[in-house]
Amino acid sequence: MELRKLILMATILLSSCIEQQSLLPTGTELLKNTDFSSSMDNVSPWIAVSSPGFNLGVSDTVFRSGSRSIFIENTDIFNENSGNWTQVYNGPIPGPGQRVRLRAHLKGENIRLFTPNSNVFISLRFFPVQDSGGSLAGRFISSQQQIRVDGTFDWRPIELVVNSVPEDVESVAVFLVMGPRVTGKVYFDDVTLTVD
Repeated sequence: MELRKLILMATILLSSCIEQQSLLPTGTELLKNTDFSSSMDNVSPWIAVSSPGFNLGVSDTVFRSGSRSIFIENTDIFNENSGNWTQVYNGPIPGPGQRVRLRAHLKGENIRLFTPNSNVFISLRFFPVQDSGGSLAGRFISSQQQIRVDGTFDWRPIELVVNSVPEDVESVAVFLVMGPRVTGKVYFDDVTLTVD
């Protein structure tokens, strides 16, 4: 009986150590090229995902830090598409239950929202989009309804906190988005995804 208790305690201790080793340290940065300035040739690994009507580009004259920022621009008030920049993180994933924080800074020029659901926002998507139990819950998180931006404004922070990373995550995608029925030009800089 004592041997079974000893084996059970050793198993619990070992699994606890393994679980602790899989947690990423607080402050770990998951994204690369957070100020879009690591290379003068491109903003890799950021990828522009353009839809008809959107102009996505890199600015060497408007930036918050480093030497560049990225932007999304739309002039068509009836455009039902969205434009976005994205980066996918495939490295060591924060353990289930760990907290992550997505931060970015925005600068807007003549941003106008034409429907109640129009917005400029940041979002995270955990892949696969379904966990091993088939649940979609907590796999997509967006700032779209939390903070609305409009008009012309200087650099301001925006953030999104995920209090508990879901289970069965293989990769995380970050999206910087100008949604449907939004006009103007928005710049993004200093985009970070950190373990809290």
